[in-house]
Amino acid sequence: MKLSSTARLRIVTLATAILLTAGIGTFVAATNYQNTLGNLDSAISTTINEAHLAPGQELSAALVHIDQFSLDLSLYLLSRDGSATTVREATTELVQKLTAADVRRATHGLISGKGRTDYRLGAVEISGGDYLVVAGSSHSALVALHSNLRAVGSITALTSILTFLLLSLYLRRLKRRDDEDALQRMRSFLGDASHELRTPLTVIKGYVEMLSKGQMSEAADQARAFNRVNTEIGRMETLIHDLLLLAELGESAQRENEVIELSQKLTAYADDFIALNPSRLVQLDIESGIYVEGVRDFLARFIQNALNNISRHTEMNVPVRISLVRNGRYGVLTIEDGGKGLPEDAYRESVQSLTRFDASRSRESGGSGLGMSIMAAVVTRLGGEMRLRKSSLGGLAVIAELPLHRD
Repeated sequence: MKLSSTARLRIVTLATAILLTAGIGTFVAATNYQNTLGNLDSAISTTINEAHLAPGQELSAALVHIDQFSLDLSLYLLSRDGSATTVREATTELVQKLTAADVRRATHGLISGKGRTDYRLGAVEISGGDYLVVAGSSHSALVALHSNLRAVGSITALTSILTFLLLSLYLRRLKRRDDEDALQRMRSFLGDASHELRTPLTVIKGYVEMLSKGQMSEAADQARAFNRVNTEIGRMETLIHDLLLLAELGESAQRENEVIELSQKLTAYADDFIALNPSRLVQLDIESGIYVEGVRDFLARFIQNALNNISRHTEMNVPVRISLVRNGRYGVLTIEDGGKGLPEDAYRESVQSLTRFDASRSRESGGSGLGMSIMAAVVTRLGGEMRLRKSSLGGLAVIAELPLHRD
């Protein structure tokens, strides 16, 4: 099941909040636990060191050190025959049974044990072959660790709920804003479309009225009137077809995509353009083996519109350059000409429905005003980006960056 962008945003945001909160909290809890154990180990180790530095008086040195620093430690003596004697008991009774094997291991480094409670244990061999054993409770550190981890879990759950609520509020506001923008764009689009349709309808209506009232009796005038009516009808058909295509491009339902060899398709259209424009100098720089994924008809419409714009709006001897190259994960398709181009401020504008960047590119030249809009919508549908810039040839360069198909 394919997730929507909103669902993916929710999942990623919640996962990030949970990982950050739980990760930071667990790190702090573990650090506090290690610090507490480190302090306990340091107290045991310094006590053992004091005993080691006083040969023959190890027990007295250890007791003095414990009393001097008020350490909550237990002291035991383990004789050579394995019997253990409690010299000093900590606040909590720790070791239930001392074994010679554990004590010998504790002389090489502190070890952990569990008797009546969890503890840490260190030992040193004293004169006479006996062992002085120092132990301290680590139970409080474990209790604090478990408590901190529970707190981390509670804070993580609270953070997740709060993040979900704030994200839902943000997405709701964002959707409301997008809906308002979409409504405004639709109103603008319908207004522009109605204006575009009104002009040919007015022309058709005017000539029909004159013909019906007999105001054009001459055969030449009637032929001119019928010719103008047919021209305006053709322009209306083009405009309606373009409007329907834009509506289809904007639909949420996806037509089935296919893998398209863009290099081959662009070469075919370029060859046709060269054949139909023999007086133009056309430069081709098309890299082979570039594949994209999308709807074939839509991609064809993009290339057709770009080339038709050049044919319609530039002189017949204006040079043209068509290129397609790889750039990382994208294929960059550029169609440019040496015509007059667009006004400078038009290169900074976004392409919108029925946008006319140049008054000279009027409807009298046969355009519906939707060509650029369709091209931009096609590129967006393919997951790419379209932009306009001034060509090095002097005119307009239309650039489309399309994601490459991955096998």
